[in-house]
Amino acid sequence: MARSALLESLRNQAARDAQAVRESARAEAEHHRAELAAALEQERLRMDEAVAAEIARVEARGVAEAEHTARATSASATVALAERLLQLARLELPQLCARDRELLFDALAGELPACRWQCVRVNPADAILAQKRFPDATIETDLGISSGMEVVGEDGRIAVSNTLETRLAMAWPDLLPGLIAELTTQQRAHGTAA
Repeated sequence: MARSALLESLRNQAARDAQAVRESARAEAEHHRAELAAALEQERLRMDEAVAAEIARVEARGVAEAEHTARATSASATVALAERLLQLARLELPQLCARDRELLFDALAGELPACRWQCVRVNPADAILAQKRFPDATIETDLGISSGMEVVGEDGRIAVSNTLETRLAMAWPDLLPGLIAELTTQQRAHGTAA
């Protein structure tokens, strides 16, 4: 009987030991699972942050490229608008001298410095006025001049351009910003493209 009690005691002890080993292994496995889950969560958070940072970087680069493209397009459109406005302004110059051509011609000639002008270039419509005003000069005509004159004196050492075209070219940098601002305001008010 002692033997069977001993065997039973050893079996019970073995079962308890096996149960303890299983519980220890389960606890250790659970501990490792918890550590791995925490590490996995940490890695997931790190990856989320890395992905968010990359998305932000790509979006920022996209926005910067879009802004650059928008500025370039706007600048190109502004240049094209400025060129078109200048063409339109040049087309209006003949209308300025239509009312009293002689009065305008005399006013522009009166602004010239005192000099013995040898060559005077004018619009063909002003050739007779130029001959009266500059009797000693050679008169040349140029359809590119709407009104005014280009004069040369002192054997070519002095040249003056006092044409409406020259005056427009000199005033254009001051006129253009106001014209563009006015067109932009009108475009916004009417909701139309400029």
